[in-house]
Amino acid sequence: MSKLNDVRMPAEWEPHRGCFMAWPRNAEAWGRSLQEVRRDYGAVAQAIARFEPLTVIVDPAQVAEARNQLGSGIEILALPFDEPWMRDMGPTFTRRGDGAVAAVSWRFNGWGCFAPVFDQDARLGRRLAAKIGAPLISSALAVEGGALHVDGAGTLLTTDTVILNKNRNPGITREAAEAEFARALGIAKTIWLPGNPYEKGTDGHIDGIACFVRPGVLLFEESASSRPEMRETTERNRRALDGQTDAAGRPLEILTIREAPDGRHGAKGWGYSTSYVNFYIANGGVVMPSFGLPKEDAVARETVAAALPDREVVQVDISTLAAAGGGIHCITQQWPA
Repeated sequence: MSKLNDVRMPAEWEPHRGCFMAWPRNAEAWGRSLQEVRRDYGAVAQAIARFEPLTVIVDPAQVAEARNQLGSGIEILALPFDEPWMRDMGPTFTRRGDGAVAAVSWRFNGWGCFAPVFDQDARLGRRLAAKIGAPLISSALAVEGGALHVDGAGTLLTTDTVILNKNRNPGITREAAEAEFARALGIAKTIWLPGNPYEKGTDGHIDGIACFVRPGVLLFEESASSRPEMRETTERNRRALDGQTDAAGRPLEILTIREAPDGRHGAKGWGYSTSYVNFYIANGGVVMPSFGLPKEDAVARETVAAALPDREVVQVDISTLAAAGGGIHCITQQWPA
């Protein structure tokens, strides 16, 4: 628990009460890919539901359709929203000193106004908190959940290209952002990586770069890109971790995983997501991407299994979702127990 306040953001590997997702709703956004991406979402949902309770937020007009496609064993919650990237527009959950799980509602602005419409998404954090009876922590910081990874012990990993971007928080300093992370999440130390200015839409979310797998240990994604600027960006992020310690003063141990090779094309301006590190840690399991690449998928699975040896690793082919620039971590949000 940070000495600065009485909240703590639990690590993703800590016990969950459940998980939240949101069901793709907008045919205008997805076009002919809507049913295909729903199949990807449904496969991810079924995989997660094996390990923990899952609630899928659904447009009120599409409840019957979603229930039919998702099947039994998954709870449906009708709420209005715009985009189905639950990690980003949903709340970030923390634990207060009194034991209550609180919901942090950030100032969501559509990834720096990249999204043409985000009015409903900007309200989702508050609406969901009210629905589940979670105390609300409001923040004026423009940030998405995919920009944050924590170790549960006061250390946060994030990127300059998101938090300090003028399209989100013009003029903000690292120090001011760190003060807000301390207040809202109980963070004692923030580790800043440069990020990725070439990542269209999110501007370089940390959940496509690296994540904590246990206290003091990071899993960092190495580049397999054919583009020199992407390889150089990855190397800059890796160098920024040299000599870093966590909030407890421990030197960070860096494990590596290689991303899937590029060469595929994204949809509607998004780049194809080749990230294996964009996985979701569930109760007793890890749900991670596969891309229809037998050799690379198998190596990535073995790497994640070695990094999280106490969990069953399940891979889900998310090729349509990846073409929209997203991964499994992007569409999920853990609800701490």
